[in-house]
Amino acid sequence: MWLAEQTDPVCRKVALKVIKAGLDSAQITARFEAERQALALMDHPNVARFLDAGTTDSGRPYFVMELVNGVSLTRYCDEHRLTPRQRLELFIPVCRAIQHAHQKGIIHRDIKPSNVLVASYDGRPVPKVIDFGVSKALGQPLTQRTVFTGFGGIVGTLQYMSPEQAEFNALDVDTRSDIYSLGVLLYELLTGTTPLSPERVRQAALEEVLRLIREEEPPRPSTRLSESREALTTISARRRSEPARLTRELRGELDWVVMKCLEKERGRRYETANGLAQDLQHYLADEPVQAGPPGAGYRLRKFVKRNKGRVAATALLLAALLGGIVGTTWGLIEADAARRAEATERRKAEKERDEKELARKDALRHKDRAVRAAAAERKATVAAEAAGAAERRAKEVAQGLNQFLLETLTGFNDLAAEYKATGALKQALPLFEQVVAKMKATLPPDHAHTLVSMNNLAGAYWANKQLDRAVPLYEYVLAKRQATLPPDHPDTLVSMNNLAMAYQDGKNPVKALALFKEALEKMKATLPPDHPDTLRSLNNLAGAYHAAHQSDRALPLFEEVLAKRRQRLSADHPETLSTMRNLALVYRAVGRPEKALPLFEEVAAKRKIKLSPDHPKTLTSLGDLAAAYDRAGAYSRAEPVYRDLLGAHRRQLGSDAPLTLRTLALLGFNLLRQKKHAEAEPLLRDCFALRVEQQPDAWTTFSTKALLGAALLGQRKYAEAEPLLLQGYQGMKRREKAIPAIRRSLLVEALREIVGLYDGWGKAAQAASWRKTLDEEKARLAAPPGGP
Repeated sequence: MWLAEQTDPVCRKVALKVIKAGLDSAQITARFEAERQALALMDHPNVARFLDAGTTDSGRPYFVMELVNGVSLTRYCDEHRLTPRQRLELFIPVCRAIQHAHQKGIIHRDIKPSNVLVASYDGRPVPKVIDFGVSKALGQPLTQRTVFTGFGGIVGTLQYMSPEQAEFNALDVDTRSDIYSLGVLLYELLTGTTPLSPERVRQAALEEVLRLIREEEPPRPSTRLSESREALTTISARRRSEPARLTRELRGELDWVVMKCLEKERGRRYETANGLAQDLQHYLADEPVQAGPPGAGYRLRKFVKRNKGRVAATALLLAALLGGIVGTTWGLIEADAARRAEATERRKAEKERDEKELARKDALRHKDRAVRAAAAERKATVAAEAAGAAERRAKEVAQGLNQFLLETLTGFNDLAAEYKATGALKQALPLFEQVVAKMKATLPPDHAHTLVSMNNLAGAYWANKQLDRAVPLYEYVLAKRQATLPPDHPDTLVSMNNLAMAYQDGKNPVKALALFKEALEKMKATLPPDHPDTLRSLNNLAGAYHAAHQSDRALPLFEEVLAKRRQRLSADHPETLSTMRNLALVYRAVGRPEKALPLFEEVAAKRKIKLSPDHPKTLTSLGDLAAAYDRAGAYSRAEPVYRDLLGAHRRQLGSDAPLTLRTLALLGFNLLRQKKHAEAEPLLRDCFALRVEQQPDAWTTFSTKALLGAALLGQRKYAEAEPLLLQGYQGMKRREKAIPAIRRSLLVEALREIVGLYDGWGKAAQAASWRKTLDEEKARLAAPPGGP
C-alpha cells in the first residue's frame, strides 16, 4: 500500500495498492482482483472507501482507496486510555461494518487490530475496516479468474483465527468465522491480550497452534484479567480503572458476550455481527443481553472441563472447610442440569452435539483419574510436610489453603450471579447466602471479597422484592467501605447509589435524595462534569426528585444530562434516549405537554430503528406516545400507535395477558373519543369477556363494562346500553378506593354517558336525576382525564 496524491478530478491524498513487479502470478492477481471487487461492492462509513481502479502502463492492476490516516484499534484505545464502555462504543461500528460486508456476500477472514484503523473525523474517532485481501465471497465469484486456497494452506492470522479456519484446506467457512475473530478482537480490547497469547503462538509448532485454536477453551476475560498479576495494574490504568473494579466490570455479561463469540461450535455463536452489536448496545443501556449463560448441563460440562483441578481439589481437600456449600451447590447444579437436560435431549441436533462433547470428555476421564490420584498423593505429602515443618512453613500452607478457599468461593459467587442474571433467584439466593456465610467465617468482616459478596446478596434480595433484607445489607456494606476506603472510591460510590435506589424503592425519598446528592458531589470532585459516571449520578438524582413529586427540581437536571449526553454520545444513543424519555415525563408532570410531545415522538421513532419494533423499550415509548397524543386531543394520531402496540403485545404476551387487555381497552376508549362506536364495540366486547373471566371483581372489569355501554349508546342501542352503563358505574363506585387517583375521572366519564343515554332516550326525569349526580361527582373529583 502506497501513499499517493490524486490530482484529477479532485486533489487529495489517497492510498494506492498495486501488485509489485515479479509477484504478479495468476493466483496473486486473482486475489488482488477479488479484493478490488469486494471493496467496490461496499459502501459503509466504517469501511475504507473504494475510489478508483485501473492498470498501470506496464500492465499491473491497481486500485485506489480512501486514505485512513489513523492507528490500529487497540493502539488508539490504549493511547487514549479509553474505558471499557468507550471501547465498546468504538467497537460496535466495527461490527456494523462487518455486517455490511456479510450482506454484500463477503467474509473478511482476517479481522485483527491492524485491519481496523481509527482516525479522527470532525474531532470524533471513527473506526475503518481495511484489507479484504483474503476475503471470501458467498454465492457469487468476485473475479472471473479462479482463486484457490493452496493444498494445506491456512488463511488468516493465527491469534485471531476461528477453529474452522484452523484446518488445512479450510473450505467450510461462513460468516460466523468473522464473528469468532470479532470476539478475539473484543477480548483483546477488554483484557489487553488475545485468548491464545502471542507467546504461545511463537513458542509452539504450527500444528500445535492449530490444535489449540480448534480444541482449547479460552479463559473468560475476567478470569484472564485476574490471572494477569503484575500486568493487571498497567492494563487497568490504560482503561482508567482499578484492577478489582475492572475485573468486576467484565465479570458476568461482558464475559458472556465475548464467550458466545468464541464458542468452538459455531452454531452457538451469534448468528450475525449485528446480533453482537445489538447485545453490546443492550449492555451499554443496562438492558438484558442475549448472551446469557448457556444451559446448566452444557455449562456444567464446560465448568468441569475448564476447572477440573479446582473441582477435584475442592471435593477432596476442602470438604470440611466448605461444610455444606459444596454438596448444596452441586445439588443445585445437578438438579438444574437434570431438569434442563431433559428438555434439551429432545432436540436431535443438541443431542448430537452433546454426544460429541461426552465422547471427548470420556477420552479425558482416564487422564483425569491419574491426575486426581497424583494430586491426592501430593496432598498427603504436603500434609506430612506441614505436620513436621517449622511455623513459617505451616503458615504458608495455611495461606495457600485460604487462598484456594477464596478462589473457590469466588467461583460459587460467580455462579450465583449467573443464576440471578437469568432470573433464577430461587437458585441464586441460597447460594449467595452460603457464600456470604463462609466469607464471614473465613475472612475479616471488612475484607473486600466479603463486602462484594454481601453487596451481591443484597442485590438478589432487592430483585426478589425483599427490601427489608436488602436495605440493612446495603447499609452495612456502605458503612464498612466508608470506614476502609477513600470517600470518593468507586466501590463506595457504587454502594451509595445502590442504597439510594433501595431507599427510593422502599418509599423513603428523604434518605434516597440525601445519598444521591452526596454521591453526585463526590463524583463531581473527581471526574469531569460530562463523564459518563457523573452524568449517571446526575440522572439518578433527577429521577429521585421526580419520584418524590419534586418535578420542578428534576427538570433542569434532566435538561443538563440530555444536553451533555447528546454532545458526548449521540442523539440516538440508548442512554440519550432514556434521558429524553425521562425529560418528557417531567415536562408532562409540570404541565408543559407542548415540550413533552416532540420528545416522546423522537424517542419512539429512534428506538424503533435503533432497537427493534417489538423491543420492550420501544413498546414503552409507543405507550408514552399514544398517551401523549390522547392528552393533546390528537385521537386520530394516537389510534395507529395503539394498534401497533396491541399487535406487539398479542405477539409477545398473548391475547389474554393483562397488558394486552389494557392496550385493547385503551384502543377502544380512543375509538369512542373519535365517535367510532361501531369499531370500538367488538374490541370492548372481547376485552370485557376476558376481564370477566380473569378478574370478575376488579374495577377495570367494570370500567370496560361502562365503555362497552358507551359504544352501544353511540349506536343508539339504548336498551342494550342501559344495564352496562349503570352496572359499570356502580361497580367502579363501590371499588373507588382501588382506582388510582389519576383514573378516577372515569367515574365522571361514565356519568356523562348515563346522562347522555337518558337525554337521547327521551327520559327527561332520569336524565335530570343523573345530571345532579354528575355535577356532584365533578365537584368532588379534580383529577385530570385518565385512561381505562
